[in-house]
Amino acid sequence: MNSVMERWVQTCRRELLDRTLIWDRRHLLHALSEFETFYNEHRPHQVRRQSTPS
Repeated sequence: MNSVMERWVQTCRRELLDRTLIWDRRHLLHALSEFETFYNEHRPHQVRRQSTPS
């Protein structure tokens, strides 16, 4: 499970935090919430042959 979280943190940092200027805690939580929705619902996954989860 640790490797799964490490991968998620790396992806979150690379795709969101390195490209976004975070103003405060509220903005950070909102950005992370939006990224989590994108990561789980819209982003293609290799396990599913580049399709989004159904």
